[in-house]
Amino acid sequence: MDLSWISWIIIGLVVGLIAQAITKDKRRHPLWLTIILGIIGGVLGGWLGGLLFNLDLSGFFNPLVWLFALIGAVIVTAIYEAITRGGAKK
Repeated sequence: MDLSWISWIIIGLVVGLIAQAITKDKRRHPLWLTIILGIIGGVLGGWLGGLLFNLDLSGFFNPLVWLFALIGAVIVTAIYEAITRGGAKK
């Protein structure tokens, strides 16, 4: 994907916040962690989406970039929460 690092931070922030809302974890992550999880999930989702479906996932305003980034961010956020949930006080 030919997006700049600033684009990935913006996409990561947006999809990270949406992913955190979708996973409905009662704990709130710091904003920096939400961005990191969103970026990791976005890159992972975009890479897998392009690889599995042979799609052109380039361009900031491409809806498929955002869709696959969101799917990846939800998966990464859910995995993170499953791993860290055991140590959290409720």
